[in-house]
Amino acid sequence: MSSTISTSLNPSALPVEVSSAQTAAALPRQLKISLVTSFPPSKGDLNEYGYHLARALHDDPRVSLTILADDLLPKPELPGFRVKRCWRFNSTFNAVRLLRAIRKTNPDVVWFNIGFSTFARSPVAAFLGITIPALARLAGLYTHITLHTVFERIDLQDSGVRWRGLYRVAGRIATRLLLLVNDITVLLPSFRSELLNNYRIESERVHFRPHGIFSDMPDTAPAQHERAGAVILAFGYWGTYKRVEPLLEAMDEVGEKFPNAMLVVAGKNHPSTPGYIESLRERTVNQNVRFLGYVPELELHTLFNTATVLALPYSSAAGASGVVHQGCQYGLPMVATDIPEIRESATAEGIAINFYAPGDPRALANQLIQLLESAELRRSISEHNLCVARSMQFPKIVDGYLKLFQERTNSSMMQANYTTEGVK
Repeated sequence: MSSTISTSLNPSALPVEVSSAQTAAALPRQLKISLVTSFPPSKGDLNEYGYHLARALHDDPRVSLTILADDLLPKPELPGFRVKRCWRFNSTFNAVRLLRAIRKTNPDVVWFNIGFSTFARSPVAAFLGITIPALARLAGLYTHITLHTVFERIDLQDSGVRWRGLYRVAGRIATRLLLLVNDITVLLPSFRSELLNNYRIESERVHFRPHGIFSDMPDTAPAQHERAGAVILAFGYWGTYKRVEPLLEAMDEVGEKFPNAMLVVAGKNHPSTPGYIESLRERTVNQNVRFLGYVPELELHTLFNTATVLALPYSSAAGASGVVHQGCQYGLPMVATDIPEIRESATAEGIAINFYAPGDPRALANQLIQLLESAELRRSISEHNLCVARSMQFPKIVDGYLKLFQERTNSSMMQANYTTEGVK
């Protein structure tokens, strides 16, 4: 039985705060950064994370930012950002298009915000996409990757992969290609250990940084009585390792104690499982279950602020959970399956989460009931998680990246000057 909160509600247990961009010493000159990422209003892989990285960089006076983003149908761009739509999901020509765009921007830093399927899901296009960061470095540019998973931690069965042996070989080759860049950042300490142990890369080129909290924080925890009744929120990309069935089963038991409790399922199908949410919606007879579908970034504030508890019914995870960090940002009590990646995030970052044993809907129901029964417990968890979130706001996380970029690019310029003088 696994049902404990991951950390005591003690602010002294929080991670050490990274110095903020506002208090850090100003860099000698603006860094020209080209950020390669999916970017809203695109709904591509990691577009929300890309948006918040771009927002922190855009607001930092030390940076001149260009976003090299994925194509989308004609839609208004978000105001205030310099965006060049220069690559397309599942295209085999992304390397040519992106490298051409990178040369035109002439950056000091090329920063990739990616996972293994950011550029494509079809095998050939995905593999070609993985080569792009290495090609950028070969072109003489300082290149950095924020990698959201490591291949060895992907559950191939949960992901619906058929030819798993072949996929493992391709995954290791793809990882070696990614590691050809100058530096790489991962979002869990164990991911850094995985890369160092399996690929013999120099330790100073592999960095761990926290996932970060997306946006501005409220000054105080929202009062639990202001939440709209008993609303259990589930949010994500559904159908592979994130499945709604355990929550639907748990809701039968929760409903006996709280007849007005509502389960709100937000998010869309995972690309590997088209039709999953639609099928569930057709089969679900419980009137206290709502399926919202995709929720745009600008509407997430309302969605999270009307929830009472956040549920994460995962069977596995490929990386640090963005949903956990969004729950932390909004001061939500959370119930999650006890899987290594979520447990590690909670332990490393001090996030309070109630865990239940995998595959046990009754334990999930018991944890939900425990939280719904006690407004005081929810309030104490909320205040704790908001305190943790303030230590991990994006400007503070991005400041660590900028210091590394300045150090690396300064070293490159010094080396170039030394070489030039030697030629003379």
